[in-house]
Amino acid sequence: MARFCLKDSDKYYLCLSDQPKRFDADSPVTNVFFDDTNGEVFTVRSGGVTGVTVNGMDDSKSTSFRMEDKGPIISIKFSPDHNILAIQRNLEGQNATVEFVNFKDLAPTNVEYSHTCKWKNAKILGFVWPKVNEIAFITDHGVELLQVLPEKKQLKTLKNISFSGAWFSWCAQSNIILLAGNNGALLQPFSLSNSTISKLQKLEVEWSRPVVERDVFVLRLCGGAWCALFRHADSTTPAPAAGPTEVWLIPISGGGATQHVLKTGLVGRFAVSVIDQLLVIHHQSSQTSQIFDIMEESKPENNIVIHIPIVQGTSMKPAVVDDQPCPMYSGNWVVFQPDYVIDARLGCLWRVNLVLSGLAHSVPKDEVSKIVATLLRRQNGKETIYRILNQLVSEAGTYLVQLTKAFDEINSVYRKWADLEVARNTAGQATPARAPTHFPVLVSQADVCAHVLQAHADDERLVQVVTTYLASLSRHDMVVQHPVAELCVRTLVTRGAGGRLRSLVRRGCLGDARPLACQLLSLGHIDPAAAQIALDMMWRLKAYGEIVEVLLSWNEPISAVGAAKQTGATWLNMPPRKLLSAAKHYAEERNEPTAFMAVYHALVARNERLRGNPNFIKGEQCAVYVEYYRQLTSET
Repeated sequence: MARFCLKDSDKYYLCLSDQPKRFDADSPVTNVFFDDTNGEVFTVRSGGVTGVTVNGMDDSKSTSFRMEDKGPIISIKFSPDHNILAIQRNLEGQNATVEFVNFKDLAPTNVEYSHTCKWKNAKILGFVWPKVNEIAFITDHGVELLQVLPEKKQLKTLKNISFSGAWFSWCAQSNIILLAGNNGALLQPFSLSNSTISKLQKLEVEWSRPVVERDVFVLRLCGGAWCALFRHADSTTPAPAAGPTEVWLIPISGGGATQHVLKTGLVGRFAVSVIDQLLVIHHQSSQTSQIFDIMEESKPENNIVIHIPIVQGTSMKPAVVDDQPCPMYSGNWVVFQPDYVIDARLGCLWRVNLVLSGLAHSVPKDEVSKIVATLLRRQNGKETIYRILNQLVSEAGTYLVQLTKAFDEINSVYRKWADLEVARNTAGQATPARAPTHFPVLVSQADVCAHVLQAHADDERLVQVVTTYLASLSRHDMVVQHPVAELCVRTLVTRGAGGRLRSLVRRGCLGDARPLACQLLSLGHIDPAAAQIALDMMWRLKAYGEIVEVLLSWNEPISAVGAAKQTGATWLNMPPRKLLSAAKHYAEERNEPTAFMAVYHALVARNERLRGNPNFIKGEQCAVYVEYYRQLTSET
């Protein structure tokens, strides 16, 4: 199948951040921890005696300090405001306890205290900071939400809820904990918000075997919280018949009732990132990453939507560390939400970035519009859309059908946005409950005109291109705005495509407008039919005075009088001197005195009707034309 390749695009659509955040590598004397809420790496040397270093992408939050070695650390995290440090240790025979150290200006104040879990014999699976001065203990007995009072060195219980869990997954972007019960056959989400714990709808996994911790992720995606489950082939199935792994997205909160199934076509170890509302599935053995967009238009069957990757899976762009190639998809990599990658052996923290132009580097010809639709849903997709459109226009002989579909995608999104804005601004009309309210990229008619069409004024297929664009606007019931209409008219008239122009006006693709009519008049010397289109347009706009002025400028006084007489008010208010002057000029130029006499008689009849007297009044300054009339009649 023929492929479209965006010129000067990157062959990779994913890359690691240019400069990794460096930290001391994992070693027998150095332990590395990651706080996925704040996006920070803690390196603890010799239990903290020889130093603890905190590094993140935000250098202003980096710090280092020392602390007493009180036992092996399991987890260490700052509160969101970095004023309290919480530490969980692995101490045999001790109740589930978390230690706290107050900080000021990223330095310890030597104020220390601790808190023991309310449930006896409970095991702390972990802890999270849902907000400043609030911490949640996740245990095998349930969840305990506490308020930290650093000045009093105390913790106050806000809410606790019992649940027998074996492990948990945490989403800092949604403040949702997912606890696994019944050996992974039951997944129970809890929301930590408004200083309380809310039990959400449980997720029952009716598969042949329970899910395990490494195959479960809680994600924030497209405005909702989702549980991502990796569904592997049944281990009892013979290898040749074993199917590839699927990723099931089950809504937890704000995602509706539809489930999404992502077809990876692969088996093995996977990891997940979320980048710009795209779900990225990393596969270690093939060293590739696949991108899925659950916002793509599709029809659910039984509340399930099947997705395949937007483009063919490929590797991330090779990274360099210390001027040496970095091992990609290393077994030492650990991926955290939403888009962090850590290599503890190298001592590197990256974020995964999306390279939008790489999505259009090499795609099947028939899928170009799909890429444009995907880019319309990305925060910084507009420039890449312009690049794609410009290349499609330049190669319209090959890609006119794809250009048509791309225009349709752009105008469909713009129309949805416009309809929603009208609904919002119409008094008494409620906004549809599930209307798409987020439009990262809107490409207006002015944008297409300025960034695409005007750059191709000399292209041989510009007539086809502008006609295609206008047809797309018409299909979406969008009024053609003046910049586009002006460019279209100029193109069609100067390229000798007057027939297309008349067809577009007749079909309503080009609506009636005075500026457009004036432009058509100005092009009448190139194509007389354009001038006639302008007059017809003015007539429909009831611009009768302008029509008379145009006819007079064309030296057509008889037609001007005829047009004025059909409109009533225009004829009654028309200055006689202007009409007589034009008629005299016409009569002398064409040697047709009867033309002047016809205009004169029409004006005399008007005088008789208005004033009961055929004579012109002195203020109308028509004496010279009365004399000219007498001269003409004396000669006949």
